[in-house]
Amino acid sequence: MRTLALVVEYDGTHFAGFQRQGHARTVAQELEEAFAVMFHHDVALTCAGRTDAGVHATGQVVSFATPSAMPLRRIPIAASALLRSARIAVLKAVERQPGFSARRDALARTYRYRILNRRSPSPLWERRAFHVRADLDDDAMRAAARLLVGEKDFRAFCAGVPPGGRTLRNVRALTVARHCDFIDIQITSDSFLHHMVRIAVGTLVDVGRGKLAPGDVGDILASRDRARAGFTAPPHGLYLTDVRYADPL
Repeated sequence: MRTLALVVEYDGTHFAGFQRQGHARTVAQELEEAFAVMFHHDVALTCAGRTDAGVHATGQVVSFATPSAMPLRRIPIAASALLRSARIAVLKAVERQPGFSARRDALARTYRYRILNRRSPSPLWERRAFHVRADLDDDAMRAAARLLVGEKDFRAFCAGVPPGGRTLRNVRALTVARHCDFIDIQITSDSFLHHMVRIAVGTLVDVGRGKLAPGDVGDILASRDRARAGFTAPPHGLYLTDVRYADPL
């Protein structure tokens, strides 16, 4: 048996998320069905990040075991051909040691949230970026973002407390960068709570609009109260862009 790790890109617009969900169409379902054709056996995937409905990925990682001897260089080509109509592509395939898990062995994950900040919407970015018509003060957003870096209790930025109730997370980096009409918010952490990135983005947008002061973010963290934080930004602006491992893919 070989253990493979694949880097996957997908448009999450028409999926109910990554994980299989009964009769709903998911990324995992499409991948597993394609790999069953390629490798001639059922495949059970492990993913690095269980992206929600509408969320995209440019650097998702999946792992699975197979007895297939298909050369690594052929896997991205064959898989991407089968998955083209589903708007999924396999970018890279590497072999890992037996027991490797795309989820368990991940040291950090990076998400990018893209905001289109201009008066008019864009038909090209309608399902790829969150359109905010009001002028956003990205300097204020950067000042607020700095308060979210480090190991902190993100209970106020969580849609639901995870099993065990632990809401401490270590945000290693959080940047806010403007490029013409776009504002990209990039966040790296060891792991994330449910909707943590999207709630953080909604809170930073409220800061950018002037509804919150940058320093309010520290008070929101300390409160551990979800009602104090901003709105949950829509999923279509969010991308899983990178997963870090001790041995890089």
